[in-house]
Amino acid sequence: MGAGAIPIDIEKAFRDRQKNPRTLLVYTADAGYRGIDVIDVSFNGGNAAFTPPRHMLFDYKMGRLTAEQFQQQYFKFLETSFIEFKYNWDTMLDRERIVLTCSCNADDASCHRRVIIKFLEKFGAEFKGKLTS
Repeated sequence: MGAGAIPIDIEKAFRDRQKNPRTLLVYTADAGYRGIDVIDVSFNGGNAAFTPPRHMLFDYKMGRLTAEQFQQQYFKFLETSFIEFKYNWDTMLDRERIVLTCSCNADDASCHRRVIIKFLEKFGAEFKGKLTS
């Protein structure tokens, strides 16, 4: 750890955030969706706090990682991101509703949005489905 770095216990950060649960409604939509509640988590141009690293996504898409391995690695990434990008996470988790968009436009288990939704459920988020317009 560098000089002046503050050690942060990620488990404590999660517990603190979970003490005041809010109901965050989570939707998905295609990349063309526009709205104030949109959070782009796509591979190209998405918010870096929530987008998996390129190497991780490539390894998954190329079959070098199983779905379970990808989820484990992505969860670890999101945990680290939760500390490094605390403002982004707090801003998102304090909303009533968010819409996750991705350039793949898939709405099944093949899109990493399903993994981030599982992660958000740790904070009381509820997945409500895909928006069509």
